Amino acid sequence: MVADWENKVAERRQQLSSKIPAEWRLKPELLGELKTPVEQSDNNVLELGFCKRSGILSQKELDITESYTVSKLLEELASGKLTALEVTTAFCKRTAIGHQLINCCTEIFFDKALQRAKELDALRETGAALGAFHGLPISLKDNMQVAGEGATIGMVAFLDTVSEKNSAVVDIILANGAVIYCKTNVPQTMMTVDSDNNIFGRTLNPLNTSLSAGGSSGGEGALVGFKGSLLGLGTDVGGSVRFPAANNGTYGFRPTVGRIPAGDLQAATDPGMRHIKSCIGPLAADFDSLSLFMKVIADAKPWRLDPTALDIPWRDVKLDPSQKLRIGVMAVDPAFPLHPPVLDSVKEASDKLAAAGHELIPLQSSECLFWEAAQVAFGLFILDPTGTRLVMDAGEPPIPSRATLEKGLTFAPWVYLADMKDTEGLARLSALNKKRAAIVKAWQGLYTKHSLDAVIGPLMQHTAAPHDEFASSAYSTIFNLIDYPACVIPFGKATAKAGETFELKPGQYSSEYKPAKSEGMPRTIQIVTPTMRDEECLAISKVIDDCLNK
Repeated sequence: MVADWENKVAERRQQLSSKIPAEWRLKPELLGELKTPVEQSDNNVLELGFCKRSGILSQKELDITESYTVSKLLEELASGKLTALEVTTAFCKRTAIGHQLINCCTEIFFDKALQRAKELDALRETGAALGAFHGLPISLKDNMQVAGEGATIGMVAFLDTVSEKNSAVVDIILANGAVIYCKTNVPQTMMTVDSDNNIFGRTLNPLNTSLSAGGSSGGEGALVGFKGSLLGLGTDVGGSVRFPAANNGTYGFRPTVGRIPAGDLQAATDPGMRHIKSCIGPLAADFDSLSLFMKVIADAKPWRLDPTALDIPWRDVKLDPSQKLRIGVMAVDPAFPLHPPVLDSVKEASDKLAAAGHELIPLQSSECLFWEAAQVAFGLFILDPTGTRLVMDAGEPPIPSRATLEKGLTFAPWVYLADMKDTEGLARLSALNKKRAAIVKAWQGLYTKHSLDAVIGPLMQHTAAPHDEFASSAYSTIFNLIDYPACVIPFGKATAKAGETFELKPGQYSSEYKPAKSEGMPRTIQIVTPTMRDEECLAISKVIDDCLNK
């Protein structure tokens, strides 16, 4: 017997599909080229070239979506060489194709976007411009409120929810001339790393549809990776901007909490139980877009729209090209060994930076405290049962990756929290906060002891994993716990090497290493700096990106 919510979900999916114009739909013979079942088969939808071969995009529109950085596109818009309507049409078309292939969208409002683009062009003809993003399409994660549009965040409980007003960050980018055209998919509860839910289904990785697009900003990562967006906005409470950026080969940034207004997003949490706060961060096809976004929002006095935002303008931090940095290198945590391609990426990055004259300082696992931090972070997360309760009350089943996440947290005793085993209620919250303070102090001491400018290391134990096989967030969630800004940059492709092995020892956890699945997938380097040093994080990341990728 079909549950009532399943009928509503079927209607919602049909409504979403109907938002794609008939002339932007892929022909069955093209879709028939995909190996099936699609989500279990190795399909690189970018290499298949559907955007060009379908004839849906003109050559000019292909160039707009494939050949520009955000800054260059804004220059062309400002000069009049491109119109907002041309640019918006190109990205709407590409997003329509992307959604048919990788299921990345939750809300589509192309009609409103095209009308907005016409209005922006009319304004430009008068010699005026709204702001830094005039005419630039920007995509949004589903939890950002857009007046008149749905905000389900993949939860049946919110199936009928329609936003009454925009989130502050949406108002700011609109005031700066942006065009918003879609919202993108997330996992049920937004607390796993696979963007799958019972309303919209699973988002696929455009580089390999049998692998995860990441989460919880997975729809955003997949869309940027597919080149359906040059700049998208996600959120990060445990790695949720950084994982999708890494899986799809894009750039991503998790800022200090409060630098970007994020107090008015849709959520499946108790507002009074957000002990680790989520933050909005950009995912982008090029590095410089990260800094541009941060500057525009921070300089817009966001505190006037959202009381959780900080009144701290963006500082212009530029490093002398000749400056040599002191860079700590994260230790591999004994509990969370790295797959060979990830080990290789950290070693190769370290070697290249050292060859460029930077000083690399290997850190010890006893200094980094990744497993200890994971215990504290998830000890705080599970104090709030709201997400689980909403799923149960709606009668929908939990998605598989939620069980995988739990497995990655229960493989070994939580020794770091052993002294609070019988502590409950406010006493437990107090004990967890003391543990967090100890880790904050340890990382502050690590930076000062070694006189570090930044720390680099892995983001995940593996490259993009098969669906529902993500291992642990230990190398990412720590920086949400201690509120350190963190940037991820792509760095080469994974390559399997003859004779390499990966075996777990007792007390260790990881997903299975599958060399054939990892082959050719993006590798990533994570760069972190202390709280409120967002400008330094991006400036240093720029130096590192130039060293590694140019």
